[in-house]
Amino acid sequence: MLKRFIVLIPFFFTLFGSVQAQEDDCQRLTNRIVRYAKSFLGTPYEWGADGPEQFDCSGFVHYVYAHFDIDIPRNSRLLSESGVRRNCRDIRRGDLVFFLSGDLPERDISHVGIAITDYENGNFRFVHASRGAGCVTINEYNDDFYRKNYGGARQVIPCSR
Repeated sequence: MLKRFIVLIPFFFTLFGSVQAQEDDCQRLTNRIVRYAKSFLGTPYEWGADGPEQFDCSGFVHYVYAHFDIDIPRNSRLLSESGVRRNCRDIRRGDLVFFLSGDLPERDISHVGIAITDYENGNFRFVHASRGAGCVTINEYNDDFYRKNYGGARQVIPCSR
């Protein structure tokens, strides 16, 4: 029995090392996505544009993730059905965050951004192509407009975090 245990010890260390390496790779990918998204700050907003000189919100998100070979839809409503649903308190860097527009009761997803911070102390920051700002910019969930119109979040980076 002791021989079997001794033989299995390296296996467990290898397995743990592999899991840790995957988590590190995921963190590096997330950091690269966020850094790349932020490199477009100030790029003009234009409805229907998909970059790199101009973007609308879903064009921006699609362009950023496509750079990392992550295939996601081009439309914000379809994006809101992709990946894995996240509760607001579970939002992590790199997740997609969605916002609603329209009048009650027909409100629908109409805007998307990329979380650039984890949810912490009731807030997170996100980068997005904003029609109101006229460019790619950073906002906070705690801004009154975004808190009132929050429509959900999805994890689309293909690794567990």
